[in-house]
Amino acid sequence: MLKLEDIYRLAVDAGIEADQRPREEIERQLKIERDKFEKLTGREKERFDKDRLTNPFADCRVLHGELDAEVSSALVGIDIEPAEVLLADRLRSNGQNLDLVIAHHPSGRALAALADVMIVGADLWAQQGVPIGQAENVFSGRIKEVQASVMAANHNRAVDAARLLNIPFMCVHTPADNCVARFLTETIENAKPVLLGDILDLLLEIDEYSQYASEITGPSIIVGSKESRAGNVFVDMTGGASGPKDLYAMIAKSTNISTIVCMHVSQEHKKEIEKHRLNCIVAPHMPSDTLGLNLILDSLESQGELSFMECSGFRRVSRPSRLW
Repeated sequence: MLKLEDIYRLAVDAGIEADQRPREEIERQLKIERDKFEKLTGREKERFDKDRLTNPFADCRVLHGELDAEVSSALVGIDIEPAEVLLADRLRSNGQNLDLVIAHHPSGRALAALADVMIVGADLWAQQGVPIGQAENVFSGRIKEVQASVMAANHNRAVDAARLLNIPFMCVHTPADNCVARFLTETIENAKPVLLGDILDLLLEIDEYSQYASEITGPSIIVGSKESRAGNVFVDMTGGASGPKDLYAMIAKSTNISTIVCMHVSQEHKKEIEKHRLNCIVAPHMPSDTLGLNLILDSLESQGELSFMECSGFRRVSRPSRLW
């Protein structure tokens, strides 16, 4: 049996291990937060989110619950709203052992800080050849957009429900996204697909995408065709929210990427991808998030006996031989 703090730390560690950025960059960002904290005084220092000193993912947090609470089972979902928290309480009333609710998408202070993780996108594209100054510049505008939209949200609805029902609650966003990005990157690199159709076939061999395709819809080519050559492929699954549409001009100019695999594409982004003659495959959002969560849960199971109940679009697939 693990404690809530153990689960939180293991999720963060899995996210760091799977992060596509160099470890030095993660340490640099953490040092910025530590230096910032040391300069604060009074109430500003009291209000500072001290998790930022050791956790580089502002959208992964324990939102309610004592860190030393023991956990043997959890209800896991992509989106956890008050309805899912009430569901957890109802299940417990019916005798189901549930010690924790785990969400993928952030709530509470983790939702309020969602835009803070978007700069990861600039770092990732800089590694592919986009000049870091240009990448940061275009991302800064998109980050402001996301900050403005998030400010209007009712951040604490699910957190308040968990507090009133006294159910431990946490969210694991970017760490799970990092895991799915690395998993798909390695899968594609190892297979060396020639055509976009080959990438579709690869995705459909992954249980999460196969299940989702049989129930709802599968991976699809948004720009290009099955016969289009894939060239160099970049898996864009992390960064908190979709990036800026102006990025595609820089990708076409400064990188050797031909194909982008991502979770979702707006109509505006699709037009830009077409304009700059890139290929794009959408590996749907829900199974991609599910895959990332499953990889996190695999790492948790390796450290202690845990059981998981599915809800809110999540489906458990275990890969005990595929631990990071």
